[in-house]
Amino acid sequence: MTLFLSLLPIYLLGNLHCAGMCGPLMVLVGRNPYRSAYFFGRLLAYSLAGLIAAEMGLFMFQALEKVHFAALLSLLFGMVLAGIALLTLLRLPLPRGLGVMRWASQSLGPLISKPGPYPIFLFGMGTVLLPCGQTLVVFSACALEARPLVGLVNGCALALLTSPSLIAAMALSRGFVRLKTHYHLWMGGATLLIACLALLRGSADMGWISHFSLGRHLVLF
Repeated sequence: MTLFLSLLPIYLLGNLHCAGMCGPLMVLVGRNPYRSAYFFGRLLAYSLAGLIAAEMGLFMFQALEKVHFAALLSLLFGMVLAGIALLTLLRLPLPRGLGVMRWASQSLGPLISKPGPYPIFLFGMGTVLLPCGQTLVVFSACALEARPLVGLVNGCALALLTSPSLIAAMALSRGFVRLKTHYHLWMGGATLLIACLALLRGSADMGWISHFSLGRHLVLF
């Protein structure tokens, strides 16, 4: 629950980013008679990505527990996310993805125009590979949490809570581009909050500061 509440601003504000960046693309998806399959594919892929990220984090935590890996990883993710937040706030471009992301950007497009529900379903699944700052933040946080169920839930939440803007963008793509005016400020601030929580958690795990919780079940760091 703590991770979901921490990431909730990114899920909600991410609609501005999704609509602005993918609005023209969603116009093409909207013309496909099997467009609903796109959202099912996207939901499945994002849920699995959150699960896999958390599983990888859990494996690394267990394998390297004796060298304070969890604390060091928290500090590392905190610094990376802080860098992403600053780049977003300053409206500077994020580093481009590696070969798999470039391949995905060039190869997924033709699936939209192919007949039948399966190509558009695969296109929806493939969108998880596209370069996107907010997915990087969410899946990094899932890896840091290292709880598979939490990763699955938050990956699913990312797909579900950013879908309304994509649905609306099918018909209103031009109008949604204007909503991105304050996106950098809002998304940068939300990412910076996650970075601070990661840094505080890492510092607490190292014993530099005390852990802090609100009540018995809501641990902030």
